[in-house]
Amino acid sequence: MMATVPFYIVDVFAASRYQGNQLAVFVDLDNRVSEQQMQQMAREINFAETTFIKANQGDGRFLVRIFTPEHEVPFAGHPSLGTSYVIAKFLLDTVPAHVVLALAHSDIVVSFDQPDQPESGLLFMQQAQPEFRELFTHQEMADELGLDQLDESWPVQEVSTGLPYIIIPLKNLAAMNRLTLGYGSFRAFLEKRQKFRANSRSGHSTSLFFFTAETIEPGSHYNTRMMLIENDIVSEDAATGSANGCFLAYLLKHRGGPITATVEQGFQMNRKSYLYLNGGLHDGHYDIRVGGHVKLVATGNWHC
Repeated sequence: MMATVPFYIVDVFAASRYQGNQLAVFVDLDNRVSEQQMQQMAREINFAETTFIKANQGDGRFLVRIFTPEHEVPFAGHPSLGTSYVIAKFLLDTVPAHVVLALAHSDIVVSFDQPDQPESGLLFMQQAQPEFRELFTHQEMADELGLDQLDESWPVQEVSTGLPYIIIPLKNLAAMNRLTLGYGSFRAFLEKRQKFRANSRSGHSTSLFFFTAETIEPGSHYNTRMMLIENDIVSEDAATGSANGCFLAYLLKHRGGPITATVEQGFQMNRKSYLYLNGGLHDGHYDIRVGGHVKLVATGNWHC
């Protein structure tokens, strides 16, 4: 008889279904699925990321692996929230105040503000300490990537809490709405600095995260977009928890805290997403928390 693995599809950072960022979560506690199969399944699903819950290690700690359609990644934001939702709703009899995901990069703590109602409450992930990497001039961003309307009151800097992003400020929403990146210039920019997956030390490409304080909805504080190279094309992500953690660290470093903010992302690609930032800086320690809602879309069984 053919083995099957249960899976769930959720929308993360979504106010309702069919918004936010899509995620497939496979529950493979018997470890039936090999690394090669996990990559094939992620490619078949073809979402930005797919996760595999590989072991319940007790005391609310679960071993989780994360794959894009191309490769495994050590950490990602919306997969951490979406996987924690599946754990809370389907794998635990009693939902604790938080669960711990054992990821390749580090352990990530995800808390529930309403443990008894994970479908309506917010989930928050505590991200690892940020690494502040190189600064870029506004001129090189304009010359090499064709970016105009950069807000020069903010720096351009690469930040990582497990995955690297270059944080890029734009002056206004009009600049954000017309933002485009050419594949050739984007790849050349990364390759020149050894930040493309094929020549980077980490084996991962650096992505670009754009922000402006001018927003579409009055309740938001920032409008953002995230661009990356995946499958040899320039792609956009609807909601990026890892990038928003880097963005929160960037805000704390360059403008101070504490910070509580609502970020709108995915609006330009008709996948409205809402990410809630909450953080501070105390004696050199960054408190980086990124939260959102998770909505269940589908359940099923995968034939292995």
